[in-house]
Amino acid sequence: MKNILLLFVIVIPSLVCGQKQETLSGILWGRVNNCYSMFEDMDDDGVLDFNKIDDSQNGYLKISGSWPTCGCSCNSTVGAYKNSEGKYVILQSDQVECSWERKISSNLDLKEVLPIDFGINNFTSEHIDSESDYSVFFIDIEIPRIGTDTKVKIELVPFGLRPKGENLICFGYKVEEPYKFLYGIKNVAKGISDPNTISYLLNGSFDKISSSDNTLISKLLGPEDDRFESMEELSEYLKELKNTYDLYCKLKTNELILGWNRSESRFFIKGTGEKIPEISFREFLINNSYWSWMC
Repeated sequence: MKNILLLFVIVIPSLVCGQKQETLSGILWGRVNNCYSMFEDMDDDGVLDFNKIDDSQNGYLKISGSWPTCGCSCNSTVGAYKNSEGKYVILQSDQVECSWERKISSNLDLKEVLPIDFGINNFTSEHIDSESDYSVFFIDIEIPRIGTDTKVKIELVPFGLRPKGENLICFGYKVEEPYKFLYGIKNVAKGISDPNTISYLLNGSFDKISSSDNTLISKLLGPEDDRFESMEELSEYLKELKNTYDLYCKLKTNELILGWNRSESRFFIKGTGEKIPEISFREFLINNSYWSWMC
């Protein structure tokens, strides 16, 4: 009886501990499941159709693919960074095209993993107040398959989306109210014959707009969701984009290289990317991304 009890005491805890242990590969595959669960066997060969780079045993995994709903697609990349205690810090980057969803995440609080006091002023040429009712910039990460040096990029949130928050930068966004279809502003910026028209719209000098440009702008006015109720409303949204442009012009770079400090289990700024070339407000309106419904 004593031998049976002794066996029970030794074996059962071992089984429980064994159940709790998970391989690094299993951890990484578990984190990309939201994207993986979207894929289908579209050619009926018994295999899900998607692309993968599976080096999960060594701490890197990337999957991507699409499914037959408006050509929707997703991709998910995850990497493991080992600290001096042999534990892993996980970084992940996700994108779902149909919902305009972008997100970076970690198994820890990102503020504890990224460099101390990391924020928009790491990218700017002068200090700016980062407090805001909504975010205009998104922080993305490029997870390396080899090594630990990690590229961090600051990108503009697509025009028309306003991620709620308390900071100019965010670690994720998706389609959620309030949103506004602003693509017509891009068409105006591309189609106007007088470059001063943008200034006239900004300062409310509508009477100075040429007849040809007025005709172009009038096509954007109306009660529909993809139009502006009035010239005044168009002007207000254009002013918001001008404020975003002014912030963008204060960026000295849109890329940083982060090094990994194993003993402190967090990243540090190792290098800075190239200087951002100057562009005009009109070029800014034409060249950047605008939110629109995918279907």
